[in-house]
Amino acid sequence: MLSAPDGHRCPIDSPTSLSIGEHMNKISSFPASDNSPQTPSSEQTIKKETLIEYLKAFGFTKTLSEEEQNQFIQTAMAGNLDPFKREIHIAVYGDGENRKVSFITGYQIYLKRAERTGNLDGWRAWLEGSSEQLKAVVEIFRKDWKYSFTHEVYWEEAVQRTKAGNPTQFWAKQPRFQLRKVAIAQAFRIAFPDALGGMPYESAELPEQSSETINQDHSTEDLPDWVTEETDKTSTDDIQETTETQSAPTNIQNDQIDEITRRIESLFDAHPQDFTKKHRAWIMDKVHKATDKAGIQKMLFYTEKVIKKSA
Repeated sequence: MLSAPDGHRCPIDSPTSLSIGEHMNKISSFPASDNSPQTPSSEQTIKKETLIEYLKAFGFTKTLSEEEQNQFIQTAMAGNLDPFKREIHIAVYGDGENRKVSFITGYQIYLKRAERTGNLDGWRAWLEGSSEQLKAVVEIFRKDWKYSFTHEVYWEEAVQRTKAGNPTQFWAKQPRFQLRKVAIAQAFRIAFPDALGGMPYESAELPEQSSETINQDHSTEDLPDWVTEETDKTSTDDIQETTETQSAPTNIQNDQIDEITRRIESLFDAHPQDFTKKHRAWIMDKVHKATDKAGIQKMLFYTEKVIKKSA
């Protein structure tokens, strides 16, 4: 629905962006960037060869059927999504008749694509209510619209549940964060249908995948023998020292995942001679499958040790 209580467009005057994971009584305001719209020629077009290389590197040529691989390739090419930049990823879960394959993107990709249009003029997201009456509200401003666009999503309608009827793992641990992600994804798809139409859904909008079935195990064939041995030895003293010095709980936080992942990827870029594509894929698989912050840090420590070992 369109929100125009006084007949005038409501400007966003806060210069500071609050984290999506902030308290429910705070509003996250994001002023528009000064980026001019990008023409298709200025964007790097994802190639079929790159997608095939991704499927091979992460072992999906063994776990996906030919039809499923083709579906992934067509989806990524249609949205110009680069899996190596984590713009799209594959989730395989369930067995037999219950087996399902999903192609997923993140709400951050929606924001980037909306900015590229040159029409995004700021947006904000906040939470109202509590418990099962909790709802997320997103307001989007477009330069070519007279009024802002407001979208609401209720927890009781968006929450993903197990077969037993209970909220799934991440919805139980982070209901506010999950609800905001759903609201942001839905709102931007509605406000920017040309740019986001046909894009894969955000992970919070889909049934939760278990850690045993998402992103099937990557084979460690062709990796040096010391790789897994060294990883196992990294998990005690270094992690204990880190977790003891922090006051925050070690449960996964999305901003922490992104930060540590960026540090690992920056090490890859700075020391390309120390990691083969197979080795990189194996490390990132461990990062994605980590169930707590310590697990992700373990792979950061391991990556640093690989560089030291090579030196």
